Amino acid sequence: MGDISFGQTVGMLKNAMDGAGTAHGVIANNIANVNTPNFRRADVSFKEALAATEATQGDPDELALATASDRHIPIGGPQDAQPFSVTTTVSDTQQMRVDGSNVDVDQEMAKLSLNSAYAQTMGQLLQNQYSRLRQAISERV
Repeated sequence: MGDISFGQTVGMLKNAMDGAGTAHGVIANNIANVNTPNFRRADVSFKEALAATEATQGDPDELALATASDRHIPIGGPQDAQPFSVTTTVSDTQQMRVDGSNVDVDQEMAKLSLNSAYAQTMGQLLQNQYSRLRQAISERV
């Protein structure tokens, strides 16, 4: 049996919450290992993956490049939606500390704060969507 779908908006908000949760874990790991010698901080790029889940129609004023093979790169035309997939990358920026670590605690705490606010906002939006669904099911206005 497949997953129940409550619409495209609910699915996108769920993906946003999943991505924010993954980012929160990675940022927390960076902070936890700030004093680990030669530790390399990691980043999560879930917002780009979230944007790729939306199919685009393409600009009607631009001429799309015609492709004759699956190996050709389509340019300017409609883009198919991609499945949501979060990628974690290890940063190769120069070391910030004498012990070889490249973790800046102040920067990581700022990222953690921004990510927490983002996750809280997505949670509130998701709660609003479920409230609308509940009203529609119970036929209340």
